[in-house]
Amino acid sequence: MIDRRHFIAGATALAISGRANAAARQRTNPAIAAAVQRLDLPSDFSGIIAHAVKGRIDFLRTYGWADVEARIPVDAETKFAFGSASKWLTSVAVLRLAEQGALRLDAPIATYLPDFRPDTGSRVTLDHLLSNTSGIPDLLSRQLKSEPELRTSTASAAAIVSRFGGGDLAFAPGDGWDYAALNWVIVRAIVERITGEAFEAVVERLVFKPLGMSRTVFANGGKDKVTGMAAAYQTLDPPVRKMSPVPAFAGASGNVAGTAADAVRAAHGIFATKLLRDASRRELVRIRRADQEYALGGRIHRIGNADWGWETGKVDAYRAHIAHRLDGDRTIVIFNNGDLGQTPIGGWVETLAAAV
Repeated sequence: MIDRRHFIAGATALAISGRANAAARQRTNPAIAAAVQRLDLPSDFSGIIAHAVKGRIDFLRTYGWADVEARIPVDAETKFAFGSASKWLTSVAVLRLAEQGALRLDAPIATYLPDFRPDTGSRVTLDHLLSNTSGIPDLLSRQLKSEPELRTSTASAAAIVSRFGGGDLAFAPGDGWDYAALNWVIVRAIVERITGEAFEAVVERLVFKPLGMSRTVFANGGKDKVTGMAAAYQTLDPPVRKMSPVPAFAGASGNVAGTAADAVRAAHGIFATKLLRDASRRELVRIRRADQEYALGGRIHRIGNADWGWETGKVDAYRAHIAHRLDGDRTIVIFNNGDLGQTPIGGWVETLAAAV
């Protein structure tokens, strides 16, 4: 059932505030469709809403524009930035390396980066980095304000860690929480040192390929480097883009971009298949900071009597939310390229989670 708010054809579909795109590109689960109709979507919402069971999409609806200026609508193959949901995929790659004996989550990071500041490197573990509980101050993000050229830097992760990783601990490792981008640059540097490979190649080999995520890439350098990726807008009418380059050294924390179908493949594959051993999956979902609901690379959020993997992302005007019910193998994906707040998107996901 599609009402006029969700089905616009002909000339109206070319309006800047276009609603749901052509019906031929939609898949409809009646219960989810009814729930979507109850959502308080903005009139100019642009993006994708999808629902899947056991990795199979049974509802997908596209809205608005991948490129307003070129009049390219969002479709099922449009790529969106995952933002911080990339941290979840990084954590999975690290867990797989741990399964192979290449590293340990409880090992001090000086084990892998012997040049790191010794007192800090002997106390902070990979687990602390992946849960944002390291206490290492984010001197990198602080420097961006006075040195914006860092956003286009081609420096390696190792070089960035050498420059910015020496600050005094803000708190004892494990005793606090700080959503610090530098944690993830350090993770990248460790992965590259122990494997001898580029970080992107490691994640592709250990996560993307085994899960069939063929439409997922690292958007190093920004949207213009990725075929089929939506532009991101601060406003749609008039169109004002809100996008900035993302350097490769930040790839572990927020550079992944892909389709809704690949987001479903990731959630189902990580939480409901044998990609990870049972012990690794338990580590992935074990909450380290209850006040943040934070586990490794993402959150575990309670809805009713069920726990959901709660992977959210925000970078420039891109928004991503990938939620997966841990005991029921349901996945909900919402992507937006119109600078919406994360709170309403999370509310929409909870509404859809309660719909079945």
